[in-house]
Amino acid sequence: MKSTTMPWFETLTDSVSALGTAAREAHIAHRAAQAAGAQYNLDRLRLVDGAIIVPGRQSTVADRPHDRALFAIGRSHGEHERRMAELYEDAAAAYAYGAAWAIVRVLDGQQPPLVELGRTPDGRMVIPDEVFPYPPAFKGLDRWSGHAGFERARAELERLGDLWAYVHGLDEPDIPDTFDLLASTENLEAFPDAAFGFGRIAESALTFALLDHRHPRPR
Repeated sequence: MKSTTMPWFETLTDSVSALGTAAREAHIAHRAAQAAGAQYNLDRLRLVDGAIIVPGRQSTVADRPHDRALFAIGRSHGEHERRMAELYEDAAAAYAYGAAWAIVRVLDGQQPPLVELGRTPDGRMVIPDEVFPYPPAFKGLDRWSGHAGFERARAELERLGDLWAYVHGLDEPDIPDTFDLLASTENLEAFPDAAFGFGRIAESALTFALLDHRHPRPR
């Protein structure tokens, strides 16, 4: 009887692919939340001045139903957008670092069946120290045609990873006490896209690495 057990390199590939699909769905959800919230930007909407009387209410401020509805809708959209932003950030980081973890193992001649990532009590991913806050250079990918693009994506993740780890209290990089807050905020917001972009090309790099490393190399 033929065994239905999948080989380790297929389950490892599926593991990274699942991280990528999760990140892609979170990315779409975040974009949708941003678009929905933008429709209720009070700077773009014309408030209707009509008011109503609420019996027994002590406040002298008129109750304006249109204002009340827009504020409630805007607050709800804002909360949803923040949740989706956190989800995308976490999923993108898991994808990037999970793929990097897999490449490290494969190039070292190991045969991990699945990506190993931890979770915090509040559900966020815990990245292995060896690839965090940014992955190392991978000499074993030198012959890959996509190596130059991979290194550019890795360099971008390296540029942003320290700040991301620092802001989340996950690492203590050498960041000056005084830095450009605006620039840092913009860089922090760019981290999920950088992580997602790296994860996508790292998934391709893993496929290349597996071509020559499906069996442990002699020590």
